[in-house]
Amino acid sequence: MLSPIETVGNNKNGSMLIEAENLDALNELLPDYRGRIDTIIIDPPYNTNIDYIDYKDSMFPEGWHAFIQKRLVLAKEMMSDRGSMFICIDENELVSLLNVCYSLFGMGNVNILVWPKIDERFDMNRVEKPIVNLKTAHEYIVLCYKDKKNTHFGTMGNGKPMESIVGGLGTTSSAKDEIAELLGDRSAFSTPKPMKLFKELIRVSSSKESIILDFFAGSGTTGHAVMDLNKEDKGNRRFILITNNENNICMKVSNNRLKKAIQINNYFEGYGYYLCNH
Repeated sequence: MLSPIETVGNNKNGSMLIEAENLDALNELLPDYRGRIDTIIIDPPYNTNIDYIDYKDSMFPEGWHAFIQKRLVLAKEMMSDRGSMFICIDENELVSLLNVCYSLFGMGNVNILVWPKIDERFDMNRVEKPIVNLKTAHEYIVLCYKDKKNTHFGTMGNGKPMESIVGGLGTTSSAKDEIAELLGDRSAFSTPKPMKLFKELIRVSSSKESIILDFFAGSGTTGHAVMDLNKEDKGNRRFILITNNENNICMKVSNNRLKKAIQINNYFEGYGYYLCNH
């Protein structure tokens, strides 16, 4: 059951930020949203050590593979016939993720994109980590289609089709700069993705009336991107964001970021903040 906590701005299109364990929330949402979601973007835990989140093997009693599979099974049920899902990942669990996606969607409905996570044009504030033999300059985005043959993407903001290397759309460092601009603290969330990257993924894969889902919402980048794109093209897309409240992330980071984004950018829409009582 979803309990309303707060309404932010003019929530005319019914966008939602849901504080919950995402498996509980997906099960709660499935009856109402089965077959209705055009675009899903998620940035799940990479199964590596992140100081303040502590997502690592000990957090997945059944293993990371089972953890992600349970959630993707439900997410697939919510995808529309033209639906697509973008899953951010690095090399640590890429193979496990691909095995899950190939099993659920079929190999013909899965693509692998490369996102350059460093770029001198965006990285004026980048803090270089120690390099051991090889400097890792990219991550991956696994793209899954409900039905690739009958899914037709639009073009990106530059008028060109999306390419398998999605560069020039910001980096990890520039995403932290966005967080700092909105929340005054570059370290408020350690692994954000740049808003422009998610905005372009949404642009190519959605219509102006689409519902966009992110069930690992973290810092709220997907909601920010939806509102920014709606402002640009006068769209009426709505977002559903789900994140837990470990270390007060939902209230302190996701909710505050979205509020600040609305205020600073004069977005004409808002959202409801809900708690999922399971």
